[in-house]
Amino acid sequence: MAKVKPYEITGSDENLSEVNEETTLMASTRETPLPLGAIAGDLSTDDIVIPRMNLVQGVGTLSELFTPGSVVLNKEVVLTTGETPLELTILSARKQFVENLPFDSEEKPRVYNTLDEVKEAGGSIEWVNDEQPSFTPILHLQLVFKAPDGADNYAYPLEFDGKPYGLAVWTLRGVAYTRAGRNILTAARFALRDGLFNGKWALTTKREKFGRNSVVVPVLRNIGRNTPEFVEFLRNIG
Repeated sequence: MAKVKPYEITGSDENLSEVNEETTLMASTRETPLPLGAIAGDLSTDDIVIPRMNLVQGVGTLSELFTPGSVVLNKEVVLTTGETPLELTILSARKQFVENLPFDSEEKPRVYNTLDEVKEAGGSIEWVNDEQPSFTPILHLQLVFKAPDGADNYAYPLEFDGKPYGLAVWTLRGVAYTRAGRNILTAARFALRDGLFNGKWALTTKREKFGRNSVVVPVLRNIGRNTPEFVEFLRNIG
């Protein structure tokens, strides 16, 4: 069977069925060239992947790879062992409420944006008669952090004043929400009313005893405000 040339395609079912891979590739090469460095198409936030930051506890998969107390990026890179402060700036924060499910549950927890939605679903965030609440508050953060000295720069795509910086998302839940999340929300209400990105933080970790369990908790301290030049850099990130 003769191959159909691109200019011979009429749109009929008969001719379209004869178009082979080579013809399709030939046709695509005739598209209008895009501007250098551009991305075309219907893009959304789902297409953007920001690495996740985690604290390594004494149990779990991460504890088999990293020292408990460490702060790791994308389950691959150690940002700090927990003793040396990691300097970071919070770009944005979002509070939600997530359902408390058993550790080994295969169900997907329900997540609501408001306490009213939790109550309408029959849930609560209060302890009653020593029973765990059915929902707990969480805080999703998007942040920029300064790369540790001597770090491999592949994990840090940003640069300011000759120094590398990285992007991360970090979710605070449970004791992490209590210890660090409330500090952030308090700062947003008072000292950083003009924008979270104006504040500079130092993150370390420590162990605390809760009953018989020892848990790694974040220690997040505000260490001042960013310079106007750095804030402008942050505004132009995305």
